Amino acid sequence: MNDPAQLEKPPLAPEVRPLRRRPSKLLILVGLVLAALCATGTVFIYRNVDTTIAAVGVAAPVRFGQVVLDNSVREVQVRPDPGLTPVLWKDRSQFIGRKATTNLWPGSVLTAQAVGGELPPRPGEQLLGIAVKPAQLPATPLEPLKPVLLVPSGQSGTVTETWEPVQGTVVRVGERDQTGLRVVDVVVAEHQGPKLATKGSVGTVAIVLLPGS
Repeated sequence: MNDPAQLEKPPLAPEVRPLRRRPSKLLILVGLVLAALCATGTVFIYRNVDTTIAAVGVAAPVRFGQVVLDNSVREVQVRPDPGLTPVLWKDRSQFIGRKATTNLWPGSVLTAQAVGGELPPRPGEQLLGIAVKPAQLPATPLEPLKPVLLVPSGQSGTVTETWEPVQGTVVRVGERDQTGLRVVDVVVAEHQGPKLATKGSVGTVAIVLLPGS
């Protein structure tokens, strides 16, 4: 006779093994392509950051209007920049011996626009000399390219003539003569030139330094 406990025991369920899915060949291919692109991008970025070019750097100060000499420049390594067009070191001979059209300072990179361009006066401008005494200009030295304001200044014992101040740009500052008088070359608008030239030659113009370059 069978044991009741054995009759009530449920049968064991069959063992179910999980299905093993084979990886898709397409997914494997996509993964390989993405990995290759990532590696290529990393190399491209590294090379772009690391790549430099030999350019012309400024080794010694060169003032506006002065000639760029061999000892004024040196070779520097710079990274390409879309906003900067440096003169390549191999092309430096094209710029040596030419005048600077702006002030060049050590540590900067030479550009084609900074050398050999058009110097004042340009179309629509006139260059004139203003004769001034020490009291008619600031004690701070005037430098080329500095913006100034030309204002009326009567001579000792005379009445100052009234006229509207004129804005100009310093080009060159002459040396003082034995009387302390010096001539400052200034560029002004063409229609202002003739009137100011007359006044500047007799010392009735004072120079005021303006904020700017």
